[in-house]
Amino acid sequence: MTVGRDAQPPSLGAEPARPVPAQAQAKPRRSAVRRARRVFRPRRSIAAGMVAGALAVAGILVAVQAISAAFGNPVWRTPGLTGTLQNTRWNDPAALTAAAAVALIGLVLLLAGLLPGRPHAIPLASGEDSVVIGVTRPGLRRALALAAQHVDGVTRARVRLRPRGVVVRATTRLRDPAGLDESVHAAVQDRLNELDPLSPMRIKVRIRRRTD
Repeated sequence: MTVGRDAQPPSLGAEPARPVPAQAQAKPRRSAVRRARRVFRPRRSIAAGMVAGALAVAGILVAVQAISAAFGNPVWRTPGLTGTLQNTRWNDPAALTAAAAVALIGLVLLLAGLLPGRPHAIPLASGEDSVVIGVTRPGLRRALALAAQHVDGVTRARVRLRPRGVVVRATTRLRDPAGLDESVHAAVQDRLNELDPLSPMRIKVRIRRRTD
């Protein structure tokens, strides 16, 4: 037998390749999910803009009042309010209520900035550690609904996304829709496999029969 120049004799002591544990395979995917969530995390721009605008207006009004009062001609003269504030104690119900309301508003704004909201896009597997891709929620709904509508016997399909699942509502005119739910499930699953979302999504199919 002739052995080619690039061929190598088999190693007598070679061990068969060991399968990679499932936990080791899941680690890169979990890190990709965390990275994608940071990228697609909403920036809370509306809430931040409202708070910044309110603080800017309040700061301008206080500055105008302070400067005008320093020159002896304050813009707003509120002797009644000033007297009320001077005579109000910190343990009065009105003061405690106002302080509680301000603290509650501050807590809500703090939680809005710290807690992650719903991502703008659903992260998909890219195959590259430095590349983060995703699909919008309306785009994913349209893609899955189109896949369900291509199934024979389905006249209309609507998709609803849940935190970890997909609900497909398909309409048919077939007299006997037996097995149609399995066909729709398979079509939607194939489309999900093509998109390859980083987080697994369960599929629920509900068939509705129309007689008109």
